[in-house]
Amino acid sequence: MNALFIAAFSLTLGLPAVALAQGTAAHPHPAAARLLTMQLPASAEPATPHTYHLVGRVFGPAGRAQPGATLVLKGTSTVATTDAGGKFALDLPLHTRGTLVVGYVGCEDLTVPVAAPGGPLTLNLRPSLATGLDRALRIGDFAPDFDLPTADGRNFKLSEHRGHPVVLYFYPKDGSPGCTREACSFRDQYQEFEAMGAEVIGISSDSEVSHRAFATKNALPFPLLSDEGGQLRKKYAVPRAALGLLPGRVTYVLDEEGRVQYVFNSLNNAIDHVLNAKTILSDSH
Repeated sequence: MNALFIAAFSLTLGLPAVALAQGTAAHPHPAAARLLTMQLPASAEPATPHTYHLVGRVFGPAGRAQPGATLVLKGTSTVATTDAGGKFALDLPLHTRGTLVVGYVGCEDLTVPVAAPGGPLTLNLRPSLATGLDRALRIGDFAPDFDLPTADGRNFKLSEHRGHPVVLYFYPKDGSPGCTREACSFRDQYQEFEAMGAEVIGISSDSEVSHRAFATKNALPFPLLSDEGGQLRKKYAVPRAALGLLPGRVTYVLDEEGRVQYVFNSLNNAIDHVLNAKTILSDSH
């Protein structure tokens, strides 16, 4: 390396030319060695994963894939729902150790120890020792998942609203005196439900057009879901009233995990549905 090149190199790097010239022997000057080291790219280390993807499939008592089953990692807010093929996926913190609870109405809860990382799970539910799928929901049951249209044309999927309480109230018919009193009472106290972190959802077999007119007329701030054909009523085993002539009026309060916390069945005492639901939420808040 000639002196002219050394001088130019030193000016570019801000080092004394003499220092570099003295370091051109077999052992380079320390300043130059540090500089060369700084120019070398650091070796890229693979990122360490922080979560584990747990997957599996749930089968019902008849051996068929079970859609709509709910899975909860006990003691946490980690929740999943099986898809149409009974499949589920959960992202768990690495080295998780806990208990997975699988539930579906009419079936016994299934508890499975999990430790991440681990392989895919195949889970088989057994029928409840009670009366099977036809029995009414009871406190502690997982509320069946559903996906129904709202009055504004969107869809409401229950499993997407985990993590906070949900008040589901089934009512007979838009515009009837008792149903109007009930809806307006929920409306008037809606801010109190919001303050407790709860969603209020009204459900009947009326059409979306009927719901839209009913909600607009009464300025309802919460969704009304259209269960045309009454399939969700049947799924929830909501009993009929007045000698079976009218759809029943039943309210369910669900906790953060989607389990039934409270059930109230009364056709005539419409306002009590609102007051009782608020009391239950206040006591657990």
